[in-house]
Amino acid sequence: MTLVFGGYDQAALEAQYTVTTAALQPMRDARAARTDAACEEVRHTRPRLLDFVYGIHPRERIDIYPTEDEFAPLVIFIHGGYWKSRSKDQFAYLAPTFTDRGCNFATIGYPLAPEVRLSDIVASCRRAVHWLLNYPSGLRFDPTRVHVIGHSAGGHLAAMMMATDWTRHSLPSGAIKSAACISGLYDLSPLRHVKQLRELGIDEAEAHELSPLRLRPPARGHLVVSVGSEETDEFRRHTSELAAAWKRAGLKVAMPAAPGLHHFNVLDALTDPKAALHKAVFAAIGRV
Repeated sequence: MTLVFGGYDQAALEAQYTVTTAALQPMRDARAARTDAACEEVRHTRPRLLDFVYGIHPRERIDIYPTEDEFAPLVIFIHGGYWKSRSKDQFAYLAPTFTDRGCNFATIGYPLAPEVRLSDIVASCRRAVHWLLNYPSGLRFDPTRVHVIGHSAGGHLAAMMMATDWTRHSLPSGAIKSAACISGLYDLSPLRHVKQLRELGIDEAEAHELSPLRLRPPARGHLVVSVGSEETDEFRRHTSELAAAWKRAGLKVAMPAAPGLHHFNVLDALTDPKAALHKAVFAAIGRV
């Protein structure tokens, strides 16, 4: 047996980064049908400002769902899809969870691999945050209370936003007050060996520079990091190691459990007021 990363041979490593199975697919499809219908309802019935342009790429767009308080916190959601699929439109259903609790909610789109490199995706998300924090006339939120949430690849991108030195982008230090990273990937080294992810083209330099585990978080702020209990050992490793590393660096860290949940339905805990993940996120935002 030839090991390609840690104690995994190729087949075992592929299994670790496969986020669903044939047995789970019907449940995943049913959930997708429900959330797609919920997104349509939100996009047609809730206050919304859709498809703000923040960059030159066609996917560099932002949807904003405002709350009634003009100077409420802003929550920015970054979608997953292994950096190569899905869109902001598929997560509009999350908006009421936040707007009904007095938070503005924004979902950002970004270019996908393999059209662009992972470093370009990170740069695009930074442009989106910068655009929002230099909001044009007509957008109203408290720029001192900005929070990011991401799922899967979006969890990685949310962590990258938290670790960004925003003073290099003409923004105040600590521009992001908290990050909630859900079932994310924070050590890119093993991804270089996963066949299904080779089209990402992650090289050694990117694996080093874009792994949140290797980066220092801001001096102040909150990290909420969570993973479904039914996810693979590698996804759980990413989560526990990021929590430990950033806690050692001095960040306030919460690691709420998501019992019984898989990669594709762990966001259900975000929308459930009784769930530990939901409570931890709103505690970090300051809406408890």
